[in-house]
Amino acid sequence: MSVTLVVGALVLGSARAALAGTPGWNDAFGDGRVTVPADRSMIKVCDAKVDNLAYKAVWHNDNPIDARKPFEVRAPQGGCGTDSSLFGSVKVFKLCQGQIGTDKRVKWGACRAAVWPGGR
Repeated sequence: MSVTLVVGALVLGSARAALAGTPGWNDAFGDGRVTVPADRSMIKVCDAKVDNLAYKAVWHNDNPIDARKPFEVRAPQGGCGTDSSLFGSVKVFKLCQGQIGTDKRVKWGACRAAVWPGGR
């Protein structure tokens, strides 16, 4: 085995271990993924592929008087979008998938089960 392969394997192994050990919450479906860090300060939703599918996260924060509920953040095709609230932390979120029509509008389908980083 060459030195390059050994170094590459060590780097990839370390990166996977770091990702696996990252505290927080996440959910994934198809090419969509949503993550919330351990401090629940923000939410990030990503779409790993440019195709006819779209992904969004619908979420609430833990501030009972925040008038902007529920929040929504959409991932751009092949990229990520983030959102946060000045008045609270992420309490619950759901990852949703939709179909992009020929008119470029998204017809949203069912969302995955809710994830509760802030407890119920």
